[in-house]
Amino acid sequence: MASDIFSVDGRICMVTGASSGLGAHFARVLAERGARVAGASNSGADETDDAPILHLHCDIRNATDVAAAFDAVEREYGAVDVLVNAAGIAQFERAEALGDSAFAEIMDINVNGTMRVTGEAMKRMSAARRGGSIIHVTSVLARKTVSGLSAYGGSKAALEQMTRSQAAEWARHGIRVNALAPGWFPTAMTQQHFDKGLDRLLKTRIPMRRLGAPGDLDGALLLLASEASRYMTGTVLTVDGGFSAGD
Repeated sequence: MASDIFSVDGRICMVTGASSGLGAHFARVLAERGARVAGASNSGADETDDAPILHLHCDIRNATDVAAAFDAVEREYGAVDVLVNAAGIAQFERAEALGDSAFAEIMDINVNGTMRVTGEAMKRMSAARRGGSIIHVTSVLARKTVSGLSAYGGSKAALEQMTRSQAAEWARHGIRVNALAPGWFPTAMTQQHFDKGLDRLLKTRIPMRRLGAPGDLDGALLLLASEASRYMTGTVLTVDGGFSAGD
């Protein structure tokens, strides 16, 4: 049955950035569909307390933290089958005003941190000899420019190239690497700017004339996390209401 193809029941999943925003939503969606989910985060906030999720503290800038998080998942559930890299930060600042420290922080978390977690996942998936699925959460801003987000867009563009390179290198281990690129969604990261009227401007540039709702990403997430995408790797799935196709 088609529904069985998209099943994640019993899969062992780790989601970074799982305490809030899209990361919290992804962790909840996987858990509600029968996956055994570990949510890794460096934040004190948590939007997943109502779901059966193993909560882990993990600063993805720290290799010791990352290894300890995987150790904890393996003790509780076993080897990770699915990794969703949703941890990330953004800073709205024009390129000429963006200081070295702010730029370095964005790259350290969005690119270096993701690479650190992904490298650890690859080693463990390879050792377990079960293959696996790695999903990088990127953004339409990897390919579509918006003033004030050059560093963020650059970091997400790096993740998309990382997706393709890792997919080519790790396919022989049965590890698939794909990316999910959301468009504009209300989250803690974006809400303050939507409150200032950015949402009204964006809706004029989105062909479907609305912002995304978290549930709009569920199908793409389940596709990439399940056997439905067993012959997909190196792919970027865009879910943006047509924003990247517009002017």
